Amino acid sequence: MASYFVNRTQYTFFEQNMGLFRNFLNEKTFLGVDIGTTSIKIAEVERKEQGFELVNYGVLETHGYLERYNEALQSSTLKLSETNTPFYVKMLLKHAGIHAKSSIVSLPAFLTFSTLIEVPSMSDSEIKKFMEYQGRQYIPLPLENIQYEWVKVGERKDETGSIKHQVFLVSVPKEYAAEYKKIFDQANIVLKGIEIEGMGLARSLTLGMKDPTLIVDIGGRSTSFSVAVDGMLKFSGQTDFSGGSLTQTVAKGLGISPLRAEELKKQRGLIGLGGEHELSTLIQPTLDVIISEAKRVATDFESNYKEKVARVILSGGGANMPGLEEYFSKQFGMEAKRANPFQYVKLPAVLTPIAQELGPVLSVAIGLGAKGLE
Repeated sequence: MASYFVNRTQYTFFEQNMGLFRNFLNEKTFLGVDIGTTSIKIAEVERKEQGFELVNYGVLETHGYLERYNEALQSSTLKLSETNTPFYVKMLLKHAGIHAKSSIVSLPAFLTFSTLIEVPSMSDSEIKKFMEYQGRQYIPLPLENIQYEWVKVGERKDETGSIKHQVFLVSVPKEYAAEYKKIFDQANIVLKGIEIEGMGLARSLTLGMKDPTLIVDIGGRSTSFSVAVDGMLKFSGQTDFSGGSLTQTVAKGLGISPLRAEELKKQRGLIGLGGEHELSTLIQPTLDVIISEAKRVATDFESNYKEKVARVILSGGGANMPGLEEYFSKQFGMEAKRANPFQYVKLPAVLTPIAQELGPVLSVAIGLGAKGLE
């Protein structure tokens, strides 16, 4: 079963000049579509004179995956469901009253491969040639089976004083791009681009932040980690420990159904007192694994870039668990806040009361929608 809540207020991935970092022109309204492992989020973003504004959105969440593994929309071991996903997307658009058609979709971290490469100081054309001839050694799949893009994200001096360019390389298996194209055709949406979710998060959550920010995106079936500076994704990682892992731990520990455990986690989280203290005791060990992975990503980034992570932003549906910000702040020894993409994309006044809850859920989709209007 799927539940949804809504509020009203010719592309091919392989065409030359179209890729993960492309800009789209002459559009006034754009859809960012975030298809996760257990949910679909759509943000309709409009270009205004003073910037961008969220004019409509829709969120659909599936809960059957909590009890039946094969009811996830997609996972690290299951392909995107080409049967159910177009139906869900069309249903969500209809109930939300969304009429825009141009869109960008996100790819979850586990469907992509990304790495940071250092190359000697050279021109963009020379880097392109380098990637064409040397890129295969960095990508664990034959080049003919993938689409790859790269972007310069920094530079540093090595111990000899020589300048090294830092290049972020992203590759996507062509079969996944083809699957998305088919799904969007069936849903009657014009798919104009594909972008990894970390780029959407970086854009919507870190513009104007000159110090490195670690974004922890806690989804239903996986958690992704992104380090970004001023809207630019610079480093990433992923783990299968997730919000669903926390729910399953609570269900087993209390001997209750996963659906009931999910409710308790969302209502009480880490702030239960007295008899409810057992809930936080159950949650913490699994949460500590996620935090450990987050710290590892931050350490790897700091080692590569020689810069310190300055803050933590919590995104995804799991970020709304009570007490999570305080727990992350304590474990990291620095500020950890829930995602707020509405610093970048204006939110209609009618939605202000639910902005804090809505922000972490829509961060990727808002970043994608804004990408289409840049």
